Amino acid sequence: MQVLSIETKYSRIKANFFDPILSANSYTGHVKENERIVRIEPRLYASDADQPASLNGKICGYELSLHKHDDIVDDITQNIPFSFEMIDNQPTLKLKATSEALDCEIKQIHRVYVRAFDCAPGDNRRYSERSSLIITVDDVNEYAPVFTHDHYLFKLHGSQLCDSSSCRVEATDDDCANQDHRVCGYEIVTPKVPFSIDSKGIISITETLSGDQYEFDVIAIDCFPSNDNSKKISQPARVTVKIIKSCKPNLNDKASEKLLIQSDRIHLFDTVNVNACEETCNVQDIVGTVELDSNGLDSGCKLDQCSTTEREYILLPKDDKPNEIPQSRVVTFNGFSQALIVNQSEFSGHLNKELTIRMWMKHANENKNDNNKQHIFCKSDKKSKNRHHTALFIQNDYLKLLLRKGPVSSDLNAMHTAEWMWKLSQINDNKWHSYKFIVDYPNKIDLYIDEQLIVATKENFRAVEDHPLSIIEGTNDTIFTLGACWHEHIHMESM
Repeated sequence: MQVLSIETKYSRIKANFFDPILSANSYTGHVKENERIVRIEPRLYASDADQPASLNGKICGYELSLHKHDDIVDDITQNIPFSFEMIDNQPTLKLKATSEALDCEIKQIHRVYVRAFDCAPGDNRRYSERSSLIITVDDVNEYAPVFTHDHYLFKLHGSQLCDSSSCRVEATDDDCANQDHRVCGYEIVTPKVPFSIDSKGIISITETLSGDQYEFDVIAIDCFPSNDNSKKISQPARVTVKIIKSCKPNLNDKASEKLLIQSDRIHLFDTVNVNACEETCNVQDIVGTVELDSNGLDSGCKLDQCSTTEREYILLPKDDKPNEIPQSRVVTFNGFSQALIVNQSEFSGHLNKELTIRMWMKHANENKNDNNKQHIFCKSDKKSKNRHHTALFIQNDYLKLLLRKGPVSSDLNAMHTAEWMWKLSQINDNKWHSYKFIVDYPNKIDLYIDEQLIVATKENFRAVEDHPLSIIEGTNDTIFTLGACWHEHIHMESM
């Protein structure tokens, strides 16, 4: 009885003789970037020659792999962003819920293999051969064209015409369906301009130009195939067409024909305007020739004829060769013990409106976080107050010259430039440099370093205005200090 029962049990298990067979050896799939279900052609299905009523003859599912053969199938199939679901016994290929949205600009083609398997349990399950499946992510028109520049400037000389080399704009489209990033059209959106534009972005003149400059906006239109007017349009780009007329360089001098020189320094070219035709000529240098009228003197101009009485105050002894880097006479200041008060019998500290300051200096910024002033010289109140009248000092990488005087006009409260500041690499490079300040207070100060004029720019120079020094009783006396500044409230020199 027991043996007969076992034989009866095994006789009920049906043998699984046949593998499922797919409907084709290869398939293609398409899915849009904003969709999740893949459309497969030809229709994907599988058949099984085993008894249809048995589990062996039914198709239970489909699976994907990156390889065709079993011997190289690995564990990276989870990287495939698609999987099959059986809906009404039909295979539906979907984007996995855990996968990010498709983006054909990142990856447009997915190459995988598909196989079917029957419903037999465990080791009795049989699989079909694998067929290739190429899934293409179809583009959705996400991106509008973008111009290569926001503003185009075209210069036409004389009767020059617009063509592909002189008047052309360009836009690109980053949608993946547009493999060469081209756009299909351009339009001028500014009305009533004497220009047209073709599909290549080339601008043409449509009528005679009478003005000197024209400005208009253009847009680019993408190539996305659509019947619902969903083509995307770029942001407008501004186009400027400038007509360059023929030009001849010329010189315009607003000064009188002859300039009377009454001092040893003067700005000769402040009134000169040079029209060098920069639109048509690449100016590299302008050279001026100056002729001096010696007024009939064979020996030329003498100092006592072209300058007022001047005096030179030597506050520190000069080196043997004052025009060369100091070798023997070098003074070091630390702002305290190595400072020097100038005797008023040698120099009162009074400075005219026009003066020249000359010195050699070597300086290094050893502590960039130090906000203290490092004075080269300073004129300050001797008693009662602590005002700085004149000072030359270094602070925060700037070389600063302070000049404050009483009112220079009838308006006692009128503000004038009081502090000139230069930020230059030479100041802290720990090398010797010659410095020369030519002062025309309060109008202008020229700084020469190593005999080269420092041309002021927004990056290397700034000036600060202040009210004139007020007249305060009991503050007539001042102290002129080298290497520091006298502070009356502490009765000592300080940096």
